[in-house]
Amino acid sequence: MNRIINIFKRDISSSVRDFLILYMIIAPVLLAIGLKFFIPSATSASLQFALDSSVGNEVIEEFRRYGNVEVYSSIGEIEDRVNKIDDIAGITLNDKGNFEMVLEGNETHDTKEIPQKIIRSIVGKEELNVGYFVRDIGIKMSPIAWIGGISLIITAITIGGILIGLNIIEEKESKTIMALNVSPMGKVEFIIGKSIIGILIPIINVFIILWILNMLDVNLIMVLIMTLASSIIGVVIGFLIGVTSSNQIAGIANMKLLFLIVGASIIGAILLPETKHFLLYWIPTYWSFIGFKGILLQTITWGQVGVYITWILALTILIFLLFKRRINKGLA
Repeated sequence: MNRIINIFKRDISSSVRDFLILYMIIAPVLLAIGLKFFIPSATSASLQFALDSSVGNEVIEEFRRYGNVEVYSSIGEIEDRVNKIDDIAGITLNDKGNFEMVLEGNETHDTKEIPQKIIRSIVGKEELNVGYFVRDIGIKMSPIAWIGGISLIITAITIGGILIGLNIIEEKESKTIMALNVSPMGKVEFIIGKSIIGILIPIINVFIILWILNMLDVNLIMVLIMTLASSIIGVVIGFLIGVTSSNQIAGIANMKLLFLIVGASIIGAILLPETKHFLLYWIPTYWSFIGFKGILLQTITWGQVGVYITWILALTILIFLLFKRRINKGLA
């Protein structure tokens, strides 16, 4: 146990000493602070409206005085547009010829109230109770907030693995690994000691990110379990980066490939329709993304958490088995 702790202390000391590694540790927190300032300005952007062409040109022109107007030919098209990640109110006519608002349920106050005021001004009856239909898909916060928050969380988890890789590269360059191979320390102890920083740092960063973004009102036990499971991805990837990179420049090149795959899973999960999500099933961080999405939006069950964690662990174990011989050879 003392040898494992000593390895962890050595990694922390090395990380603090190297400015690049130290910056990588605090980068997710700095980005979270930046996102915190960005969220209010994003929600205060100009108003957008999705109007059914059946409302008529006069109504369309009236709405154009207040914001951007997109015109559609059916209620189905309007619902599809409203369901996208930005704030937009849909306006159509119901079977009785009355105005009807179509909302997701996660819109800002202005997005919900201003269209009603515009309709009242068009109808010319301030006392009119404007009816509207709300289609709530379970989203309770700004899309910018939860998408940005999850992206930062996955970045923090990925960086935990990168720290492992960079520390292994440093020890290869300083011939420390060769010295450890002839010491009483076993390979399992070395792996466990190296893995601690790749698990502990992401956990700390994830909870700091949630605190900065005011998202601590979620199930924190789920957050912890999902972070632990996802951190294992980073640990395996970290060892792969470390053993396959001869120096830090090569390590940074391998990191770019890693971030490309991680970014593909995040962008794909956001932009692809759910019917196409099977194309992302092979990426472990995809399951982390949809897991954290459910946690932050409070739409997930413990059963779903178990399913997502099973996918994460199964895919991570598969990656480890595929590269087990390469890792062993690189640590020899």
